[in-house]
Amino acid sequence: MSNLLQKLISRKFILILTAIILTITLSACSNDQSESNSKESAEASANADQTEKLLNNIALSSSKGEIRERVDFTVDELEPNTSVSLKWTTVDGEYEIENLYAFIGPVYTEKEVVIAEGKSNKNGIWKGSFEIPEGFGGDHTIFVVSDQEKTGQTGFFVSPTFTMSPKSGPVGTEITIEMEGLGYSTYKSMWQLTYDNKYTGAITGISTNGTAEAKIRAAGQVGKHAISIRSGYLGSPYINHEQSPHGHWPAPDFIFEVNDEKPIIKNRVEDLPKAANGGVEMPELTNKSGIEVNLDKNRGTVGESVQLAATGLPESQEVTVVWNSMKGSRVTALGFDETSTNLDTITTDEQGNLHYDFEIPDDLGGIPHRIDLVTENEVYGQTYLRILPSIVDISPKSGPVGTKVEITIKGGGWTEYDNAYYMTYDNAYMGYMCSFNSQGTLKFTTIATGQKGYHLIDLYPGLYMQKEKAIDMTLVPQLTYSTDHPGSAMPAIRAGFEITDN
Repeated sequence: MSNLLQKLISRKFILILTAIILTITLSACSNDQSESNSKESAEASANADQTEKLLNNIALSSSKGEIRERVDFTVDELEPNTSVSLKWTTVDGEYEIENLYAFIGPVYTEKEVVIAEGKSNKNGIWKGSFEIPEGFGGDHTIFVVSDQEKTGQTGFFVSPTFTMSPKSGPVGTEITIEMEGLGYSTYKSMWQLTYDNKYTGAITGISTNGTAEAKIRAAGQVGKHAISIRSGYLGSPYINHEQSPHGHWPAPDFIFEVNDEKPIIKNRVEDLPKAANGGVEMPELTNKSGIEVNLDKNRGTVGESVQLAATGLPESQEVTVVWNSMKGSRVTALGFDETSTNLDTITTDEQGNLHYDFEIPDDLGGIPHRIDLVTENEVYGQTYLRILPSIVDISPKSGPVGTKVEITIKGGGWTEYDNAYYMTYDNAYMGYMCSFNSQGTLKFTTIATGQKGYHLIDLYPGLYMQKEKAIDMTLVPQLTYSTDHPGSAMPAIRAGFEITDN
C-alpha cells in the first residue's frame, strides 16, 4: 500500500471517529443546548476539514539546529508546476509599561516569516534549503503555502547557543556571555547564572527576540572558577534539568581562570546602555507657537552644570523655571504624586529670549524630569532633563576583614523598573536597595569579607515589581541590563574593596 493511500485512510478514520463522538455528545445534551451544540459541531467539522488539508508532506534533513545553519527540505503531494513557499512561525517580544511607571511584563506577538520560495515540478515535488532564522529558539512550526493557503506542516526545534569571552584574566575582568536562540515560553525566557555555585543573576532576551548579552566581572582567588547557566523562571536555577520536561534544552558550563595580574580597579558607573524596545515613551511636550526651549545637555548627574536657552517668550517678562518630580512611596499608605519646585525666576530680554544656568537638582534618576517655563500662571514652554546615577563616595577603600564599607549613590529612580539596584559581592547576590523614598539617594553599608585581595561590589539594574507573574522577573540582578532592560536604560555600577592584612 502506498504512503499516500495510508495517509488518506488514516485521515478518513479520524474524521469518522470525530463524527461518532460528536453524535454521542449531541444526543446526550438537552434541547436547550441544541443551538449551541450545532454551532460547536459546525466548528468541529471546519477544524477537521482544516486538519485534513494540512498534510505531513515536508521532509527535513534535520528536525533541530542552531541559528543560521542550513536545512535541506523536500515537499511532496503538491500541485504540479505551482509556486510555493515555506513559512516559519515565531513571535516578537517586548515589555509592556503603563502610565510611565508600572511594569506589566513581557508581551509576545505572533508572526510568520517566509524562509524559502520556489516552484513544484511536474510531479508535485519541491526541493530546496533554508537558513534557520534569527530569533527565539525552541519549537517552531513550518508551513508549506500555495495560493495563500497552508497545505502542509512540520515541526522544528532551534537549539540555543552560548559563548563566553575572554576565558582568563585578572580580578575585575569583564566577562561577556553571548547567547542566541533563547526561548519565550515560561521556563525558557529566563535563565539563571551562578559563579562558583553562588547565584549571581538573571539572563533574558525578551525585547531582543532570544539574543542576549550578559556581563559580569571575574572574582575570586587565582585559579579556575565555574560559571553555570540554567533555565528557571522564579529567580532560581532549575538544577535537575535533565529530568524535567525540557531536558533536551542545553545547560552550559564554562570555566574562567583568574590569573595573578594586577586587578582591574576602577569605581565607575557604566555608560548608558540601550533601553529595551527604545525605552519608555514620554508624554509629548507642549510649547506655545513660536517657542523653542533647549538644553546644552539632556542628561547629567546631580550637581552638574546645565545651560537652558529659550526663544519666542513674552518680551521683558518674568518667567519661572519649574522643576517637576515625583515624591512619596509605593509601599506606604501615603502613596506618591507629582511635585513641583521653582528653580528660579528670570526676566526675558526685549526679544523674548531667556538664558538660565543651573545645577542639576539632587533628585530622582530614571525617566526624565519635565521643566516648565511659566509666566502669569501659564506654561509657555517645556523640556526634559534626565538625572543619571553617580558614585558620591565609597569609604574606606581598603582594610581588614570586617571593615564596614559605606557607599553613597545619587540618581536612583522611582518607577517599578528603575527604583531599585541589586547588589552582588564577588558575584554572589546579596539583596536589593530602593531609592524612591530617599528621593534618589542610595546610602548603604556592607561588611568586607574574603581573603586578602580585591573584592567586587556590583550594582545591577533589575525589576522591582510587575503585574503579570507568569514569568516573574522581579528582585534579582538582570545581567542582560545592557540590551534588554525595560524603561529607562539604567547602567550598572562597578565598585570594589581591597582586603589587607590585619
